[in-house]
Amino acid sequence: MQVTFKNTGMVESADIRFDGLTVIAGENDTGKSTIGKLMFSIIKTFNRYERDARAYRMQNIDEIINDYYFKFQKNIEAPTLYELAKTFLEDLKKVALELVERNTKSKKEIEAAVSRKTNTFAETLQGISGSGINLEEIKDRVSAVILKKPSKEEIFKRAFGKYASAVLNGEVFNKFSAGGNYSIDGKEGKASIFEISGTDRDVEVQLKDKLYIEDATFIESPILLNLSDNIRFSKTEFDRNGEPKKQAELLEKAYAPEYMKDLLLKLTERVQAKDSSKIEAAIRDIIKGKFYYDHRKREFVFEKENQSFKGVSIASGIKQLGVLGILSRVGFLDKKSLLILDEPENHVHPQWQIKLAEILVQAVEDGCNVLLTSHSPYFIEALKVHSNYSDIKSKTAFYLSEKTKTGFTSNIIDVTDDVSPIFELLAEPYETLEDIQSMDDETVNNES
Repeated sequence: MQVTFKNTGMVESADIRFDGLTVIAGENDTGKSTIGKLMFSIIKTFNRYERDARAYRMQNIDEIINDYYFKFQKNIEAPTLYELAKTFLEDLKKVALELVERNTKSKKEIEAAVSRKTNTFAETLQGISGSGINLEEIKDRVSAVILKKPSKEEIFKRAFGKYASAVLNGEVFNKFSAGGNYSIDGKEGKASIFEISGTDRDVEVQLKDKLYIEDATFIESPILLNLSDNIRFSKTEFDRNGEPKKQAELLEKAYAPEYMKDLLLKLTERVQAKDSSKIEAAIRDIIKGKFYYDHRKREFVFEKENQSFKGVSIASGIKQLGVLGILSRVGFLDKKSLLILDEPENHVHPQWQIKLAEILVQAVEDGCNVLLTSHSPYFIEALKVHSNYSDIKSKTAFYLSEKTKTGFTSNIIDVTDDVSPIFELLAEPYETLEDIQSMDDETVNNES
């Protein structure tokens, strides 16, 4: 799949292939991580349709009921009538949500269930004047929402908006761009798959075909494993159900980015695991032990030479590799998944970086798609060497994220055929140090 990004995050333009191993190198603050987070959001959004279709209708029902609730609150003066209306609306909402949850498709059944509630309420209103309640209007609106299955574009637009909020804090658009909109277009060969465009407040979506990749996993830092329970049991944007964030904060409800919770659920949920995998075996050989999640004690454990090490005492590099081992064993590194690694070398010694590169090349050989960002020359060189001597050479792409002349935005360019620009950029700090050393040596010579 080829995806074109324009005016997203810090990125003015990028045309990136996601089919095997994709490596994006560059300085900090050039939009590398944004690409990974956007791909996570797009893939997750594509594969939430049925679940979100129900959630979409539930939210619309909630909005309609609230609309009448506040209308009654404002206009009805008699306390008795107000309490009756309040109970009626609560009961009607329960019935409507139950019909959506059961995915009821019969118009007759839906209208009958809604009518029973409105008719019962109408009977209680007999003899009460000035109610101002149009029960036929309420019945028609609620029934219509239950019956209407929203389009995929409507669902995608709403879910993508939530991901943009939960993953990118609602800021997709490049604030320094001269253009008025951002756009993200995905293609498979010459076939268009999707087109997303707009601003952070208003998004337009065109969905033209299915997405081959069904799942994405985003790994940012192994440090989050130290907070596994806090994040697993926190809420995300998809648990809010319209609850304002400020209200949630006042109630001391914890919120976490969707990609963090997604990763920890994959690492800690009880799923049918494979007996073994090449990747996990290779990782055990590197770390000289076994890394796993203890469901009984609810913590990550590293076993080495008959000794157990728990939680925060486990080295970050071991956790970084151990996470990949667990994901491989429980089946989340398959051919229909995208593994996204944000600067995975940060917690890993150069020797282990070389071995990590070999493991990731193996994952791609096994069918997984991998997107990673990096600014380590050791790691990038290792990825280049291992991919060259594997079956994935033709499925490996290298990109350089470089700042534009303004210094506020960046472009991501394909350097697969000649990766030297990456190493020239990464060598600049060494050249700076050499200049400093030369100046110091010259000063010493002049003084002597």
